[in-house]
Amino acid sequence: MPLKTNTDAFRRMEDQAPDRTHPTEAGPARDLAACPALRVMPGEAVRPSNGPTVFSVRADANAEAAVSDRADLGEARPDNHPAAPGGTADDAEEVSPVAAFIEALCRRMPAGYVYNERFNAIVDREGCPICGPLRVVSFPRRLDGSGYAAAVEFVARDGRLQKATIAQADLTRDAFLSRLIDLGLARYASAVFVAQYIMAWEGIAYSWRTDRSGWFQDPDGGLSFVRADGIVHHGHPHAAAPVVLTGFRPAGRQATGMLEGWQHEVATMAAGNHALIFAICAALGGPLLRLAGIETAGFNIFGPSATGKSLLLRLAISAAGDPASLSPWSAAETGLHRQSAEAQDGLLALDALPRDPGAKLLKAVLALGDDGGAGRVDASRDPDGSRRFRRIVLSTSELPISALLQRKKKSPPSALALRMIDIPATQGRHGLLDDLHGHPDGLRFARALEAAMRRHHGHLLPAFLDHLVANLEQVTTDLLEALPGLAEEFAAALPATFQDPASPGPTLHLVAERFALISQAGEMAIALGLLPWSPGTAREAAHHMLRLARHPDQGTDTGATFHVQSLRDYIHRNAERIIDLEPQGPTEARDDNLGWRDENHVYLRSDEARDAFDDPATLLESLSDCGVLKPGGEARSLQYKLPATKVSGRPRVYRIDRKMIEEDDR
Repeated sequence: MPLKTNTDAFRRMEDQAPDRTHPTEAGPARDLAACPALRVMPGEAVRPSNGPTVFSVRADANAEAAVSDRADLGEARPDNHPAAPGGTADDAEEVSPVAAFIEALCRRMPAGYVYNERFNAIVDREGCPICGPLRVVSFPRRLDGSGYAAAVEFVARDGRLQKATIAQADLTRDAFLSRLIDLGLARYASAVFVAQYIMAWEGIAYSWRTDRSGWFQDPDGGLSFVRADGIVHHGHPHAAAPVVLTGFRPAGRQATGMLEGWQHEVATMAAGNHALIFAICAALGGPLLRLAGIETAGFNIFGPSATGKSLLLRLAISAAGDPASLSPWSAAETGLHRQSAEAQDGLLALDALPRDPGAKLLKAVLALGDDGGAGRVDASRDPDGSRRFRRIVLSTSELPISALLQRKKKSPPSALALRMIDIPATQGRHGLLDDLHGHPDGLRFARALEAAMRRHHGHLLPAFLDHLVANLEQVTTDLLEALPGLAEEFAAALPATFQDPASPGPTLHLVAERFALISQAGEMAIALGLLPWSPGTAREAAHHMLRLARHPDQGTDTGATFHVQSLRDYIHRNAERIIDLEPQGPTEARDDNLGWRDENHVYLRSDEARDAFDDPATLLESLSDCGVLKPGGEARSLQYKLPATKVSGRPRVYRIDRKMIEEDDR
């Protein structure tokens, strides 16, 4: 039998209390003779199961209700010890979440276990410690009767409350304890004894288990919304059984600051910038997908770097959580299944789809067209990997997805073109931005907005969901009445390239319907006072983005227009340092020259040109793709080596097609 407790470690606890931060490890054998030193001695502060407490008058009535439904509401104390019960009647009027948790723990603790206040640990009948304060909240199971689990809540080492859900089948293995330790549980016994303690809880209510976030419908037809952090917005507060999300990530710092701060410091900076307004509205559109009968609605913002694409994604994320949690597209190569499960009926934001994705990443892109996932699959939740997802997708890339697929010799599937709509990032005076709100340039505007998002995030979507679930029937009715008319209005505003019903690609009405849904979500939030904009702002922004939408068969502008203009501006600014080649004999190469020109080409010194642009590799590849840059034929090189008959020393240059650069100037 594995050793139950580390005797030396627990003795050190007696000597060093209340410091309980150092880890413990199981010893070679269980020495019960040593347990008297660890046992609860007469007069020691313990809280037996079902025993009276100093809070019995107040806490018996409402301590259970006071226990937090959130994983991040525990109050850290200076000595890392949870708030100790006791004190005056005035103290009892302000019961902390941790104190209320301890009350609930002690009233329902299984027979044979006590809570040792001095060491903040669960102790068994032999006086040996098991773990830090932990209670079983419910026993979740799936609607089909499978997947029984234990939903637990515990006080972490830093004094905050944490939650976790453990499959009962996993209690026979040690891995479950590693996860609890990772979340901050203090452990003094091996996994088998912690599992015995968990399963000793009796009279605990059953709950419903769901393996992904989003809408959950119970057997009685009641709808609740489960967020990715495990917090549930109940459509029926008095439902017979609560809903528990398995495998969720702890909320941690998902919410920071206040909603009012986010409104005044973040949302107001988005005003005047259609793309940013659209991104915020898209973050609210996920919960409306099921109500509207729409599956994936995705929008890919493409264009060169430094246009605000990543800023747009982080802004959208700030409506529900920490903007720093933005994932790159590369994570979808193996994790799209997990990401989609976490984003069910919500937002999936993926940044920086590369110009030349590998086979696995390309598979993930194509999976969006089937409402599917890609990569690793949790067999316990999705045995054959066939689960389909509802989600709003916001994505960024250098190339349109349609052009990217064409580079891979693949035709864009019509289902993907419907679910992932390409929109250029070079739409405003500063990339995606028009109104910099007094900032001198886009960079300083972006930094100010990023700082505001760090101070305040994670409040808009929860407030929106509170209204949604409380008025679900009316919201559904209003949405279904408004959406058809809005879709017709948006369809009429689609670019001309979408107007030919016989053209391949997505159906006009279905494309328009997705923009209409984002518009409706934003206008709902404005009407509720959650967004500090005037009515019609969200609708106008959605119209603006729709007018820029690209049909998958629309040309092959891969952002090269922006790059060509950047190059043209560079050549014009430095025209005096680009000299004409001598008609006869080589021209001397001087240090102050940026390049040379003849009748057909402009030759730019490679080192000078690369230093002049923020992302020269992307710019040069884009110019090569569209034919403006003429490489010299060397393998894996875009440079051209001037012949000695033109320039002495044969410098390496970038050879630019002069006619293509100057054609727009004529």
